[in-house]
Amino acid sequence: MDIGIEYSVLSSGYRRYGERRFEVIREHGFTYLDYGMSTTSGILYDPPMAEAEKFLREEKRRIEEAGLGISQVHGPWRYPPLDGTPEDRAERLEKMERSLWMTSVLGCKNWIIHPLMPFTTKDMDLGKEKETWEINADFFPKVLEIAKSYDITICFENMPMRRFSISTPEDILRFVHLMNDDHFKVCLDTGHVNVYDSLSIGDSVRLLGKELRTLHVHDNSRGMDLHQMPFFGTLNWKELADALYEIGYDGVFSLETAPPAALPDPLHDEAGRFLFRVANRIINE
Repeated sequence: MDIGIEYSVLSSGYRRYGERRFEVIREHGFTYLDYGMSTTSGILYDPPMAEAEKFLREEKRRIEEAGLGISQVHGPWRYPPLDGTPEDRAERLEKMERSLWMTSVLGCKNWIIHPLMPFTTKDMDLGKEKETWEINADFFPKVLEIAKSYDITICFENMPMRRFSISTPEDILRFVHLMNDDHFKVCLDTGHVNVYDSLSIGDSVRLLGKELRTLHVHDNSRGMDLHQMPFFGTLNWKELADALYEIGYDGVFSLETAPPAALPDPLHDEAGRFLFRVANRIINE
């Protein structure tokens, strides 16, 4: 199983290496990136598409020359959510369409996205579960049509919001079955599972089975979405690895954590190498 790492806000410490940033990630042992497009402003979303394309093609060249691949892209996400009106959702669709196009420019086939949250992250407290599902069920076929035009698979991610009605792996799987398309699968976020005292990471993997396409791997201490390195929280890593092998998962073991950007240069380098060794130990012990 190949090991990847996210490249966005959490991994900002790698930017200290300048033009060698991707080479350093590869030197630390990683072979794939989860390329972040979550932020809906800046070089990816603000300039004309031709300018964004030029930037992305240069990024792709540097990534490939460093010996890395892009296993997945994280689509646009805003917090707090802004999905409550038809105008909000039209803007979200526009951003998602641009993100899918940019994913195709990078040559990546997996695009990770969160559910819409039109009634905040606590729709269950407002009695709006039915409306939340209806809005998502109306919205995502439009996104799916765009994704299929690029032969990209949407990977619907489980959430850490315990009062939101499309959060748990079971909720996500039910929505994926509702979409009923080979281009609509699941991204399992291990830390998001671990915020629930009642959920087992192994059972969650086995529940998803063949629908599991991508991973976001990180740790926490239950209740909070902390994006800690493995073994710094309470997640059962042997249980996760055993379940992944049991279902025949053949994707990338992609970390959504990284060495802290505040570390001084020598320590950041050591931390990157250490993080890779930890991930390698989990899947190969």
